[in-house]
Amino acid sequence: MRKWVEIRDLAVEALGLEEVGQALKGNLNNWLADEGLNVISDAADKFVEQCKKDATAETGWCKVRDAFILPLAIQGGLTVLRVVIQKAAAEK
Repeated sequence: MRKWVEIRDLAVEALGLEEVGQALKGNLNNWLADEGLNVISDAADKFVEQCKKDATAETGWCKVRDAFILPLAIQGGLTVLRVVIQKAAAEK
């Protein structure tokens, strides 16, 4: 755990984030709402597409996992994330 704390402290120092204020949090939220979620969604769509393609060659529980479980979990998680970020951006 000690090594993690050192790495974290070095990263914070390198970024110059002595204090995470409301402006920084707002800017990050706005970036996620405007651009970040699009990048994440594109990557998730490719992953889901590959899972569904792989499902045709799978059998048993692996087929269920690739055809339904992973796509639903990823798409559902992104939907929840999108709603939360948009609500937070609207509250400014």
